[in-house]
Amino acid sequence: MDREDQRRFFVIGSAILEVVTPVFRHKLENNYTNHGVACLRDYLNSQPVVHTLFHLRHRYMTCCKDNGNCRSNPTLPINYCQWDLLYTENPGPGQHYCYCKYTAKSVQLEDLDITLAGLILLNCCTLGPAEQQAIKMLRQYKNDYLSHNTKCGITKPEYDALWPHLTNFVLQLDPTKQDDIVRIKNRPMDESLCTKYFIDLLDVHKQLDQIALTVQELNSTFQTLSTTVHGLNTSLQGIGWNMHGSFQGVNTTLQGIQTTMDKLLYYAEKGVTCTCQRENHDTHRQQRKSYKLGQDIFYQIHQFTTVSCSTVFSYSKAVITNDGHVAYIQWDRYSIDIYSTDGSHVDTIQIQNMPWDMTLFNNSTVAVTLFICDRIDIWNINNRQKVKSIQLSTSCYGITTINNKLVVSCPGGLLIIDPQTEIVEKTIDTGNCTPIRLCGSGDSIFYTNESHSLYHYSHFNNKITKVKLSSQPFDVTTLQDGSVYVICDDGSVQHVSSDGKKYKHVTTKGLTSVGIVWGISYNPVQKKLVILDDDSTTVFNEC
Repeated sequence: MDREDQRRFFVIGSAILEVVTPVFRHKLENNYTNHGVACLRDYLNSQPVVHTLFHLRHRYMTCCKDNGNCRSNPTLPINYCQWDLLYTENPGPGQHYCYCKYTAKSVQLEDLDITLAGLILLNCCTLGPAEQQAIKMLRQYKNDYLSHNTKCGITKPEYDALWPHLTNFVLQLDPTKQDDIVRIKNRPMDESLCTKYFIDLLDVHKQLDQIALTVQELNSTFQTLSTTVHGLNTSLQGIGWNMHGSFQGVNTTLQGIQTTMDKLLYYAEKGVTCTCQRENHDTHRQQRKSYKLGQDIFYQIHQFTTVSCSTVFSYSKAVITNDGHVAYIQWDRYSIDIYSTDGSHVDTIQIQNMPWDMTLFNNSTVAVTLFICDRIDIWNINNRQKVKSIQLSTSCYGITTINNKLVVSCPGGLLIIDPQTEIVEKTIDTGNCTPIRLCGSGDSIFYTNESHSLYHYSHFNNKITKVKLSSQPFDVTTLQDGSVYVICDDGSVQHVSSDGKKYKHVTTKGLTSVGIVWGISYNPVQKKLVILDDDSTTVFNEC
């Protein structure tokens, strides 16, 4: 791409950010003020709007009011970050998990980007057919020409075909923008502003997917080269030292490249797991809090009765899914029970064998270990269907995820498994310690066994350390900043640092002397914590 290609990108990007986005916001403002609504927050709080947007984020929900208009959309166009930008969940009690549980935040029109403003316009406002088409096409132009354009350039044929249509749709929505369109078309190149617009408009998530794929391909190529050189090296051993030494040098170089590619692949995969909104690259950083050990992080919002385990020994576990369900297993009943966070029972899934542990795998999908039959079952909580089973060659106990992989404990070790290929990619030797419960935390894996220690494995340097707690830990979960909460058999909750070296007792009401608790789990999307004892489940909101 030459400088003129870059200038054409700059012109299109300027039109989208400086003209189209304000036009969308102004049209939205006109729509709600013409209906007597004073501000955007009041508009978002109106029943038809919050109900419509709720079902664009949540699937398979039936609301307590206006349930005749509930919809289950095949796609969920509003992502978690957009929903969290608009609404906050009411902390008070309620009988239903539906739109009535949410209240709009103090959102300003300037907080809405073109994508979110367009979604609200198309789904909640009264528009004519021509207006709908214009909004749809302008959003599509942004996606097609800017969001996935890593070259920061647009060719002249593309530009000449696009510009008349973009101009026509803008003026169709707001004829007063003619002068702005002409000004932007003729503006000189501003490299610093172009760079800023490139970052603002690029869909980084898609690009990380491509980076990971490219690195995987390069990784495979270097492995093949390394194997070839090794074969030549072996065959030349009897010919002469000089040639042998030369090939040894090539082999050493390839090993260095292999190490570099492994690190690139590792960090690319870490990037792909990020699910925050990509048009604001500071969103995740702003939302990720850093906690002081032992500080009050949560407050209790609900406690509801669950079915008691019929045996004295229990390893029940509950997790909160990204769409707000509580999925709960009991090993003697061979089932997954599904609740709303207000305690209403949604459904029960019968499974084929005795479950030991469960982890949230992907949005509404959970992975369950069945230790008697040496298997992992993956279930979709929304449609109650089993996605797949992964058969292992050893007993499996605790389960968690790290960098989009499953991590399973087995006698004397941990297995890192690719859920797509079902291949064990790495085995971690834990010596005489058999992990029981575990959780992934950034580059780390925390795990417990039948001692007073909490173990910490660093995925980066392959080292295992431990910290001795006040009593035996039962379960562990990761918080937003990478630190962990640990439930112990004396009823205490300990807050352990992300490096596994320090800890402090938690004194938060509802988390102090909680008795015998079998499971604890935190969901960073819902910003909720759940603990499970023999006959009840308690849900906490993050402060």
